[in-house]
Amino acid sequence: MEHNSIKNLLEILKSQVSHYSLIRDTLQEEKAAVTSWNNDKIKELNKTKEQLSKKEKLLEEARKTISLRIKEQYNLDDDTVLAIIEGIDDECKDELTQLRDELLVLVSEISQLTVSLKVIYNTNLKIISDVKSKMGFMPAANKYGMDKSTVSMPSALQITG
Repeated sequence: MEHNSIKNLLEILKSQVSHYSLIRDTLQEEKAAVTSWNNDKIKELNKTKEQLSKKEKLLEEARKTISLRIKEQYNLDDDTVLAIIEGIDDECKDELTQLRDELLVLVSEISQLTVSLKVIYNTNLKIISDVKSKMGFMPAANKYGMDKSTVSMPSALQITG
């Protein structure tokens, strides 16, 4: 039975590696779509990301459940993959280590892509704001969307603030 838990953990980690690779690839596609201003592709990728996020939560929950089971079976101090690798004497140790390393690389790549996307989105928003400003569209700060300077007769909103 103990060996089955390790095998189950291996299968979940393999699924996570595959899933995180898909997330990374989707973020790379999004980066390309955002830099080319392809709104249709961005909308499509957002739907894909929602589905990926749901599956990621399920995989992580399954990994956590099996890790807790292994922690109890082997009387380990922690339920992390590293603690499991260090606490078991099993032929699957090398494969667990390899999968853990792959996941760490993927998580790092996803993190870098996420930061890149934030910068790109912020830059695009700044460009849009600058273009609007140069075209004479002023931000409607504290005006509730109204440019009060263009109204000849004071409205109730202008009078009351």
